[in-house]
Amino acid sequence: MDENQANLVAEALGGEVWQSGGDIWVVIIRRSDGKQVVISDEIVCEYENSIAFDDNRPLNSILLH
Repeated sequence: MDENQANLVAEALGGEVWQSGGDIWVVIIRRSDGKQVVISDEIVCEYENSIAFDDNRPLNSILLH
């Protein structure tokens, strides 16, 4: 997803846009329980916290392609 698409998704879902490098844009939704949901154009992942996200240790994931 490009920056514009990420901004639209973030606005619709109440998340924030983050560029993960290499022109890859994702949307991060920080939940009240501390977990994070990260959405890209290929996958949606749930992480226990920001450390698990940094370490690429998702609790759950859904491939979109």
